[in-house]
Amino acid sequence: MGTSGLTTTQMTESETEAVSELLQSSYTWLGEHEGLTAEQTDFLVSQRGSVDHVRHESQSQLYLVARDGGRIVGVVAVSGDLIAKLYVSPEHTGKGIGRMLYEAAESTIRAGGHARVRLGAFPTAVPFYERMGLEVVSHRTPTGPLEGLNMAMMEKRLGAKGFEGPKI
Repeated sequence: MGTSGLTTTQMTESETEAVSELLQSSYTWLGEHEGLTAEQTDFLVSQRGSVDHVRHESQSQLYLVARDGGRIVGVVAVSGDLIAKLYVSPEHTGKGIGRMLYEAAESTIRAGGHARVRLGAFPTAVPFYERMGLEVVSHRTPTGPLEGLNMAMMEKRLGAKGFEGPKI
């Protein structure tokens, strides 16, 4: 399947529960593939993936959802020049949905007048973001429940509209 049957639009209040469910399954997958502790995975699933957290974050971040027909299969959240999260339903990875969401986020950031895209990535996501043109600029270890993780801080400079520089 390509991205021909997919759409990306702003999340509505009525989609908050479906986005929460997608995040919870994505965080469960992430815990298994990033070697997170049970406590870290539980924090992501029960706290960061909760309906209340999604509802609260969507007040200050633009949530865009990817749909395949009527089903939500991906989500990206943007705040200023920051991609706060980008997740694709585990059973839909490798189908171009992540690229579509990333491009929608970059377009939103560019339209907001920002000169760069920033994000923090788990190690398994770094190759994907490198394909999108981002570079690792530093590493950060979070505090609190996610302490001990090694997050890659990534960035992409945005050129003039329609020009991003050479692709390497």
